[in-house]
Amino acid sequence: MKRLILTFLALFIVKSPALAAIDWTSKGMQMVGEIMSNPAGFFYDFQQDLEATTPLPPGKTFGIQMGLFPTTIPLTYTNISGKIRLHGEGRLAPGVPQVDLIGGYWDMLAAKLATKDSETIDNAKFGGYYMGAIVSASVSPKVRTFWGYKHSQLNARLDFKPGQEPDFLGTKINSFDTGFKDDFFMAGIETPKGIGKLWSIQFNYGIKTQTISSKVSWYGKHFELGLNIFPEGVLVFHPVWNFHLNF
Repeated sequence: MKRLILTFLALFIVKSPALAAIDWTSKGMQMVGEIMSNPAGFFYDFQQDLEATTPLPPGKTFGIQMGLFPTTIPLTYTNISGKIRLHGEGRLAPGVPQVDLIGGYWDMLAAKLATKDSETIDNAKFGGYYMGAIVSASVSPKVRTFWGYKHSQLNARLDFKPGQEPDFLGTKINSFDTGFKDDFFMAGIETPKGIGKLWSIQFNYGIKTQTISSKVSWYGKHFELGLNIFPEGVLVFHPVWNFHLNF
């Protein structure tokens, strides 16, 4: 487990002369310790990378989204998210905002493959889902605000075969079975930069964990490029690349 996590962390560390003085071995062990103390919270941060938590564009009725990086690649989070509009802005009455329902599901393919081929892992399951609602309203032709609520949950379980338990800091790890769930308030702002293109800034607050995260994104017709920021996460910055279709 320790070796797998260290390999994973290496994917997110970029070497440069300015960072040469950092003791990466000590830093890596510190990060491994933080992950082992709260593995569900660590993997949940990546769930937030794939979640579709912005409103549908004006005039669209429903949409689908799939997280590409770092979720499908390299973490093998097979995932799908959806949005459906309940009410278009101003249709019921002037000033009434747009209302969308959101939700999604993911399952880690690597966990199933590890169970099938591994000589040490007996059972592995990683997966999660989320659901919620978003309300959005235009404050000017070039600015739209949105706010909403979501419930998110992750389940993680890893069992090792007898006699094959890994050793971490002198302690054998037989298994871990953990999860994460929280309810979030969301708020953000969008500004269009062309047909089917916009900038988005979003803030999330976890009610149970009392944590704050943020996201800055550029949305194109089919792709989103963004940066999730988790001030209290093991990996503070998460570059994000998602694919979406809106109809």
